[in-house]
Amino acid sequence: MNASTTLMGTSFAAAALLAVTLVPAATAGAATAVGSEERGAVARTKLTFTVEDCEGCELQLSSALGTIAQANAGKVDIWSSKTRTVSDGSVTLNVATKRTRGLSVAVRAPWEGFTGYRTTVAWRYGGMAQGDPVTLEQAVTKKRASACWEGVRSRKVTVPLVVAKVRVDGVKKRVNGSIAFVPTTQSWLRPMREVWDGVLGSQDVNICH
Repeated sequence: MNASTTLMGTSFAAAALLAVTLVPAATAGAATAVGSEERGAVARTKLTFTVEDCEGCELQLSSALGTIAQANAGKVDIWSSKTRTVSDGSVTLNVATKRTRGLSVAVRAPWEGFTGYRTTVAWRYGGMAQGDPVTLEQAVTKKRASACWEGVRSRKVTVPLVVAKVRVDGVKKRVNGSIAFVPTTQSWLRPMREVWDGVLGSQDVNICH
């Protein structure tokens, strides 16, 4: 990948579809303090997410590599970014390049009701290969997805996202929710998780391997 990379794709219109709560994305409480090595002269990536029709949406990144057993033993290095708000169709974060491996993206749209989880970007849906285009019509038929990005080494990357309004089963009733995915399938890490009508949601940090 070149020093400046664009991961191509386009956004799609919203749809009203059924989905239900799912498990594990980044929460502010799960963030660990930034280590001294990240305050030093380490490689960094200017990561820009572009998304249409989602002005005011909030994005938060997290990165965690390891196994569930390692996480339970406190042996997984968990990192979370500050929350950033989409303005003029994009949001940019400057992160340590190593944090892009195992990266998950949590999205909170202004229209969302009380879902009980955080909408999470699907980097790959089941049955799709890296580089495959993904439409909204395809995404809402999917049953499995990965919340974990393999990451990049480039210093500047642009990632298009699709975020669309859907109807989901909330904590107490059906509410507005979101489906979020990349319109071009990206390199990914395990695990592949169950999704409902393409909606990937998380209640904790995603542990990737």
